[in-house]
Amino acid sequence: MPNRRLPRSNRLRVNAGRSPADNSGHDEGWRLSPYGGERTHALEGQAPMFSRFKRWFSARERQATGTVEPEQGATPDAVSSPADDEAARLWREAAHSVVSDDSLDDDSPERVEDMRVALEHSLRWRVDVLLERSSGTGPLGDGPAVVTSLQSANQQAVRQIPFAAQQALVVARSPNSCMADLVRLFERDPTLTQSLLKTANSSWYGHSEDPVVSILSAVQRIGYQGVENVLLASIVEGMLCRPGGAYTALVGKVWSHMLRTAPLARRLAPAFGVDPEIAYTLALLHDVGKLAVFDHISALRKELHREVRMPEAFLFGMLNHLHEPVGGQAALRWGLGTVTARALARHHRHPVPTKPDPLTELLYVAERVDITTVVHFEKPDLDSIWTKGGITTAQELVAPYFEDMAA
Repeated sequence: MPNRRLPRSNRLRVNAGRSPADNSGHDEGWRLSPYGGERTHALEGQAPMFSRFKRWFSARERQATGTVEPEQGATPDAVSSPADDEAARLWREAAHSVVSDDSLDDDSPERVEDMRVALEHSLRWRVDVLLERSSGTGPLGDGPAVVTSLQSANQQAVRQIPFAAQQALVVARSPNSCMADLVRLFERDPTLTQSLLKTANSSWYGHSEDPVVSILSAVQRIGYQGVENVLLASIVEGMLCRPGGAYTALVGKVWSHMLRTAPLARRLAPAFGVDPEIAYTLALLHDVGKLAVFDHISALRKELHREVRMPEAFLFGMLNHLHEPVGGQAALRWGLGTVTARALARHHRHPVPTKPDPLTELLYVAERVDITTVVHFEKPDLDSIWTKGGITTAQELVAPYFEDMAA
């Protein structure tokens, strides 16, 4: 298998050749960022609606910062009028539009900042919805404290990777690196070397070739993107926390799911027009936001000097609703770029994008197939997966891969 090196600016781009669908007005949404200042929204020409939008958003900002108090006993949206509810809908769609906007995929400082702001606001919106829906369900225990910790941390909601790992990623991703640089990187770490050799001799790379036993041969076989995947797997695994009790077991289940989804996505990638190694990277990281949630549970446990308690329904609601924007924040914090951030932040495809998005389509299909087969022990219903995920890639392109897996 060829290991062609991509330029740094294109390391996480999908193959060209797809005709974009109608954007259904999304190109007239947020031009730069979903809030104020010199950044404007295309709705600004529609003065009555946009003025309601700005008044609603300003009130929400003042409540969030404590400059005004909500009405006594009111939940976040209980004070909204029907017009304000429409503005809230526009705000939510605007945040989704920015996170989904592939024009942000150039990794310039301005675009990275726009993505950071969009992810922050997406997380804030989801936190409000989660707390509102849970407000009448009984005591929530320590759940709100975990949510507050996540939201107040913004991009720091995710731990920074160790400095040595940062340096290793820089070497692996730099267009100026050579094979000798990568070899020296692995020579200093026996554990990484073991992972590298294991990967190079796996069925995906090995085939009928003789096994590799040297670092140089392994790097040559798996290529630069393969080396990056080895590093990322080692980094994330090294950051797994132990939040105590049943939470620790859940951390293991989430990580196992991520490890299973990565090779599955790599195998399905050609049908979606995605580079297989990039597919592996994204699938390996797709639920990293959940690991960040557990990290905050672990931190709260240390602070309280006791086990963290919350209803199971709230825990799973928090994991499901918040992990996408938190995962996107992780990608930006680790310097993985806006393409990775966007894919992680939108891989559940809700709402369904208005134009084809091969990266999130691939992640959605791979995740659903793993959950269906491994967790529920059922045969994947491709028709249902395609319908619920709004998948635009032709199902017949993917079917042969499932036939091979069943054989």
